[in-house]
Amino acid sequence: MKSPRKLSVNLMIGMTSFLLCMGSVFADQHEEAAIDINDPNYNPDPTLFKGAANNPFFPLFFNALPEGGAENVPTEVRRIDLRPERDMTLYVEIYNPNGTIPLIVTPGGMGEIGAFGGFARNIAAADSDLKVVIWDRRNMGRSEVSFGSEPLSTEEAEDMHVLLKRLEVGPATLFGMSSGSRSNMILAQRHPEQIAALVIAPLTGGPIAAERLSQEYYLKYLSDDTLTSMEEVAKTPLWAAYMERNTPDLREAFMEQDVDDFLAAMKRTGEHLASFHAKTTLGMTDEQLAALDVPATLILHHGEERDFLHPIVHTRSATTLLKNSSFAITPTLGPVLEVLLPFVKQYTPVMEPGR
Repeated sequence: MKSPRKLSVNLMIGMTSFLLCMGSVFADQHEEAAIDINDPNYNPDPTLFKGAANNPFFPLFFNALPEGGAENVPTEVRRIDLRPERDMTLYVEIYNPNGTIPLIVTPGGMGEIGAFGGFARNIAAADSDLKVVIWDRRNMGRSEVSFGSEPLSTEEAEDMHVLLKRLEVGPATLFGMSSGSRSNMILAQRHPEQIAALVIAPLTGGPIAAERLSQEYYLKYLSDDTLTSMEEVAKTPLWAAYMERNTPDLREAFMEQDVDDFLAAMKRTGEHLASFHAKTTLGMTDEQLAALDVPATLILHHGEERDFLHPIVHTRSATTLLKNSSFAITPTLGPVLEVLLPFVKQYTPVMEPGR
């Protein structure tokens, strides 16, 4: 039998080895997350986090090629004025407009319909009963620009609250990709009567995601001394892309914004996002997750262990907090549809035809 002294020494050696190993892991995480423009997986799109192409979900969601007859899916394009409740007009595309089972898709990153509509259309092609609605959040796609007074994910949730009323759909199932799931969860928290079920694909969480996403999308503008007018903001990559894809009247509305309001919104939203570094997911506390009053939540993940923006351990943790939640690994469209279609049909009330 080993002496207590030898046990103590062995324990210290073991702990030292463990800490050295963990230090190496964290160093490797930061090194792997660093931007390398020569990496073939590097994503140059200004609306997505740099390095997003390393995510195995990237080809599934972003600029997805049509599958299963998606190019023939009936499509309705609308601009929905939310006034007087919200000072905002949203750009919306509806696939299978005569469908009777509403599924609302919120893109990920700072992305918009142009990038994520292909995925939504592929879902619609799989079942003509689904009325698939995908929308451009404020400030991102072809919708108007406005910075509001709350963190932008909260502003988006309130926009969607009015949007669903305008479309006369609901309760509906909400499908949110990464950052898109944050506004969906806030809507479920504030207006649960509009939610039939939630799909989170995937869940964003962890200190690396909190630090890097808050900086990349918001806080970096605060350290740019050249941003003294909206004309200068319009020259930055993300906002130049917004201006390029929008109409002359929306470009003019962008220029009429107050640059101080813009910077205040970036600070408010970035700091809000960064504050969730120790929580299960960004944008909601664990207590808020556990309190969500939603019939069911489905969390999808690509299955890769090393995803520093969407750690699988956070996904599994979320299923212990969210009531009536389930988890599935769905690396490609086929497995997504196998899980998603029966889930949506089980929990989403059927609307009257023609609505």
